[in-house]
Amino acid sequence: MALRFCNVISIGKIQDSSVILYQMKEAMKRRQFIKGSAIIGATALTPGILKDASGMTESRAGRKVFQVLTANRTMVGTLPVLRAFAGDHNDYVSPFVFFDEFGPVKLNPQDKPLRVDAHPHAGIIPTTYFLAGNGHHRDSLNYDLQIGKGDFMMFTSGKGAIHMEETGKNLFDYGGIYHGFQIWLNMPSKYKYVDPVTDVHRTDKMADIHSKDYDAQVVLGELFGARSKIETMFPVFYFHLTMRPGCRLNIPIDPAPLRM
Repeated sequence: MALRFCNVISIGKIQDSSVILYQMKEAMKRRQFIKGSAIIGATALTPGILKDASGMTESRAGRKVFQVLTANRTMVGTLPVLRAFAGDHNDYVSPFVFFDEFGPVKLNPQDKPLRVDAHPHAGIIPTTYFLAGNGHHRDSLNYDLQIGKGDFMMFTSGKGAIHMEETGKNLFDYGGIYHGFQIWLNMPSKYKYVDPVTDVHRTDKMADIHSKDYDAQVVLGELFGARSKIETMFPVFYFHLTMRPGCRLNIPIDPAPLRM
């Protein structure tokens, strides 16, 4: 049963989709998808009156909130997600172009996997970060991976690749909570046709910060001198912060390197 679960799609079937990849690339050109390629950096801010209370800015005269987005619940395949944005607001959130929180959802042992069937990507880097549970990734590059809690996957699609995603083998065998984030990074135009590759980074490549007020996992970039060892083609930061009640945290962001 578990072996059948891990082979839900054939690599041969994935690789026969070159026509889909070509059509997708042409559609991306028509939509001028590269327009927002890492033009500026962005950081998530809370509404004005809450900014100082959160400690995310120095003062009320700090950074301005351009727009407060309402996340919507939707389904991707059989997976429930909370979507903040998808392909819009490029000039304000670049290099991020897509932001989903999947779960949390509870699975019982032997439950049918929650799945997003095979689909193509090109010119972007879908990243997946697991807070709980594990996932199964399989793609046209012959990667067949189980990704667990704390892991960070980068599917650098470049000139085109296809993958499928579903809840992982441990959840199928033992049950548990499935929860995490999938956030896509737009690749600058000069990188959009590089060879695709899939990388899974464990927590030993990330930097940790622990204090009495907060904990931080520096997934990408640098925070307070703690730098992630995960290399990227262009500047980007990705922090997982856990702040305790009453904490103020001023995060310095240099916008200059984020402009491409």
